[in-house]
Order: sequence, then structure tokens, then C-alpha cells
Amino acid sequence: MTATFSSRAPSRRITPVGVVAGLAGVALFVYTFQRAGLGEIAILIGRLGWVFLGVLALGGLRFMVRGMAWRRCLEGSHQLNLRPAFQAVVAGDTLGNLTFLSILVSEPAKALYVADREPVERTLPALAVENLFYTLSAALVIAGGAVALLLRLGTIDTWWIASVGVIATIIGLVTLVHLVIWRRVRVASRSLNLLARRGPGVAARWAARVRDVEDRIYSRYPRHGGQLAALTAWELTFHGLAVLEIFLVLSLISPVAPTVLDAFVFEAVNRFIAVVFKVVPMRIGVDEAGTSAFAELLEFGTAAGVTLALVRKARMLVWMTIGGVLLARRGLSVGSAENRAAAGDGPSR
Repeated sequence: MTATFSSRAPSRRITPVGVVAGLAGVALFVYTFQRAGLGEIAILIGRLGWVFLGVLALGGLRFMVRGMAWRRCLEGSHQLNLRPAFQAVVAGDTLGNLTFLSILVSEPAKALYVADREPVERTLPALAVENLFYTLSAALVIAGGAVALLLRLGTIDTWWIASVGVIATIIGLVTLVHLVIWRRVRVASRSLNLLARRGPGVAARWAARVRDVEDRIYSRYPRHGGQLAALTAWELTFHGLAVLEIFLVLSLISPVAPTVLDAFVFEAVNRFIAVVFKVVPMRIGVDEAGTSAFAELLEFGTAAGVTLALVRKARMLVWMTIGGVLLARRGLSVGSAENRAAAGDGPSR
């Protein structure tokens, strides 16, 4: 069974904001690289050696974990096995890292990749639910990282009230989001309906679309304790593997022995950069600058921070190459898959 797509594509794939963000990222990358020193970075990369294969393996495990979490969000029996789910996550991540459209392309592309096994009408809402859980887990990691940073810097006596407030706020927001979905409260569509009564007709059209999305997410949201626990465990495992990767790399490249707390802080920084700077392809420049700044703050040195980001970038490039091969085997080029996913076309079955 082969998926076919219409030829429609968005009229503007690359926005001026995206171009500016990309160019700024490249400039920041060059500046950060020069500031850290090419020679020192080369020495640190040499210390990693063949352990980079372990970094690649951990990256693959993280893709597998996201695939398992996605499968858990599918209701009833299905034909989406782990292997195609894993491949779809790798392929979708490749597109998300290459394009300014990021998640708007990567998630539909995952559903399109496995369209010969399950219809997009099932897999795409399941992806939306999985991404919701991932986003909430990332918010907890970022908030926890802020507190861990305060502990690491020894300023907890001064800032403990603020940190407790941050954690309580994040936990409260996460709980509120789950409660809204659990009780099927149509916050987004109702807000658009209210806006439509006093504003343009486009709000009414968007309200109908948003209501459809709400219906699909609500109908597929896990409502059994075991399923909720399993999905939460998969998402936390994803972050745990990232912490392990950072700890492993820092242990080899840095003269300062890292702790698990240090690795957790770096993962929180990485999640924050990934969420805020999605418009920048591969977070080029931003990742290096942000990681090096925190490495210097934690006394690991600027070069160690840049090297850590470069190792992460190298791992990303290897898996993106694999993702490109997977897309080609499905008869899709990166450009055409981006067009089809961004156009929102589904397969005809």
C-alpha cells in the first residue's frame, strides 16, 4: 500500500524571520567557536575518541523511547510496530532540524512516514498527545534545572523561596493542563468563538479547526492509570538518557569531574534552547553559545561547553543522515517531504 500526496505546497516555506534567525545563528556559532579556541576544542574532541559511538547509541535509544511513547498514545489494536515508529521519529526529526517550520513539519512527516500501516487520522492525533506529554516533561526538567543550578552555585539560601515558587508554578500549570484535557474543557475553541463574535470571520473558521483538534486529542488522551504512568515513564526516560549522554561526554572532555547534578543542569539548558529557538535550524550558534556560557558559569570552561555542543551537533548530523536515507527509501526527498507535510496533505488509502 503506497501513500500518494497532492502537489500543494505552502507559498512561503522560508520566512524573513527564519532567514534572519539562521544567519544570526551562524554568526553566533563562528564567534563562539573563535572565542573558545580551535586548538583547545580539537584536544577535547580527541579525548572523546571512540566513545562517540556510545553517544550515537544513546541518541538512537532516545528516538526509540519517543517512538514507544507515540505507540502508547494509539488507542486499541494497531499495526505500528517499534521499528517503523523508530524510523518515522528519526525521519521526522531530520526534517524538523533542517527547516524553519520545525515541529509544523516534523510531526506530520512522522505520520506520513507510517501511512502504509496506520492512517494519518489516527497517528497524527496520537503524536499530538505524545508531544503534549513531552512538552510538559520538558517544562518540569527546565524548572528542575533552575533549582539545580541554584543548588550548584550555592545560592539556595538566597533564592530558595523563588525556586520553590518556580517549581510550584510549573507543577501547577502542568496539573492544570492535564485537568483541562481530562475534563474536556474546550479552552482554545471557546476563546476563538468569543473572539469571532466581536472580530473577523476568520476566527470562527479557526475555532472549528481548533475544536476538531481538541476532539481528537481528548479522545486519545490516556485515561487509565497504567497508560498514564507508562507514557510518563517513557518521557522521563528520554530526559534521563540525555543526562547520561552529557555526563559521559563531560567526564571524558573536562578536567573537572562532573556530577549528575551538573549533567541535569546542562540538559535543562539544552531543553530550554530547543524549545525557545526551534526557528533556528539545528539551533546552530545558539546551542554553542548557551552551553558554553553555562559551562563557564559552572567552571567547566568555555571550550568544554562548545565541545559538548559540537558533540551533540555531530550526533545530530549522523542521525540526520540516517533520516535522509530513510526518507529516500520511502521515495521522498527532504524537500518534497517538507512540502507535503507543511501542506498538511494526507495519504490516499
